Amino acid sequence: MGKKTIRGLIFGLMFVLVSSTVALADEMNMGKATSKSVDGITAELSFKDEEAKTGKDQIMITLHDINDKEIDNADVTIIAKMPQDDSMKMDSNEPITIKLEKSEKGQYMRDINFTDKGKWIVTADITVQGEKKSIDFDVNVVSGGPNWIVIGGFLGAIALIIVVAAIKKKQAK
Repeated sequence: MGKKTIRGLIFGLMFVLVSSTVALADEMNMGKATSKSVDGITAELSFKDEEAKTGKDQIMITLHDINDKEIDNADVTIIAKMPQDDSMKMDSNEPITIKLEKSEKGQYMRDINFTDKGKWIVTADITVQGEKKSIDFDVNVVSGGPNWIVIGGFLGAIALIIVVAAIKKKQAK
């Protein structure tokens, strides 16, 4: 193969590795939602990934009225806590309280930092036109761990750069 073919192949591979890694890292679609209704308000709870994870995660609640129209004028606060049992210390896990910010039509979101994996109860306190409603969601939080797809993509790009540098050095001699 000629030098131009090898160079084009290498740069093409580098472009694909780097761009796919960036695309996977920046993907912002929220996972599947859990939906509950109370007094004419339907709330859908979802997280950035398919499920809630320990560490920094993004939580979103989407609100609809009885006519399935988005509710844009609500104040939404969530309180996340792990249920206590006799074997746990009373103050081992403090509740997490967060006021969600309006992002899009009917959507309220913010970052949350779950401290432990396991079963959590997320209570959404929703105030619409002076009326306060509370909805409880059962959430299973899994271990956050590293994103191996992103790490693998960067390692592949670095390995490719090293190979290109070695080939260039050999050609220079």
